[in-house]
Amino acid sequence: MKLKGFAPLTALLRLKSGLHIGSGEKGHFGEPLSVIKSLTSQLPYIPGSSIKGKMRHLLETAYARTSNGEPCGCGKCQICLLFGSGKSQTTYQPSRLIFRDCFLTERSRSLIEKADLEKKAGVRIDRESGKAAEKALYSLERVPEGCEFRLDISVRVFEKDDVSAIGQWLAMGLFNIEQDALGGSGTRGSGYVEFDEIEFDGKKFDKNWREECKKIKDDLLNEVHIRTER
Repeated sequence: MKLKGFAPLTALLRLKSGLHIGSGEKGHFGEPLSVIKSLTSQLPYIPGSSIKGKMRHLLETAYARTSNGEPCGCGKCQICLLFGSGKSQTTYQPSRLIFRDCFLTERSRSLIEKADLEKKAGVRIDRESGKAAEKALYSLERVPEGCEFRLDISVRVFEKDDVSAIGQWLAMGLFNIEQDALGGSGTRGSGYVEFDEIEFDGKKFDKNWREECKKIKDDLLNEVHIRTER
């Protein structure tokens, strides 16, 4: 296999609701669960793994490529070739997609530095009484609605790869994330995002790209855009 080059995808990721991507630290009782922050700036960011994992999960679910709750690991389908199989014995080629961490734009960075993050309260409901369960009040730290991050994905392009079709897969992935949610508490209102100013391989996405995703959804998996060479 010969690497021909790289095709970048860049976009603006805008929050339409607060975003909570947890740091993994357990907070003390009464303290909000914190979001992940950069060690150097102490500002929130979105790990590339969060974007990659969510996009892959939604694509695999849409095209029934999961098995017993585990990611597809066949190494041959278009999703495995894009994201990687995750198994050494079924890795026939390098994955195509490289997801960078997403950092705040300058405007949003200034906003956070001045106004700080928001705290969202939540409560667990007692299923029998329909009231708040005892000691069930909790709080989440969230990046506020309206903040923006820069999204950067790099695509490895090998010989025989269909670059425009890989762009279609990425568009479908972004479209699915918009319909679903990013980060934690997505079913409770957090993580509603949209993508804007999208460019792939030097070309801007058409303004009707979401409608195009709806049209090509059923045919995308049946077309071979990346071929395995064992």
